[in-house]
Amino acid sequence: MSAADYPRMLADISNGLLHPEKLIATTISLEEAPAALMAMDKERAPGITVINL
Repeated sequence: MSAADYPRMLADISNGLLHPEKLIATTISLEEAPAALMAMDKERAPGITVINL
């Protein structure tokens, strides 16, 4: 996505039209990140993994 489209996207999020939180499948700690990276080549459920710092 081009940065020029960010204002419209953020407005859509603010207005409740987009729900990016639904894309997050898993939240892990920084300590869990190496194992998660090693497992990326394996089949897994859809969604984004967020690493908490």
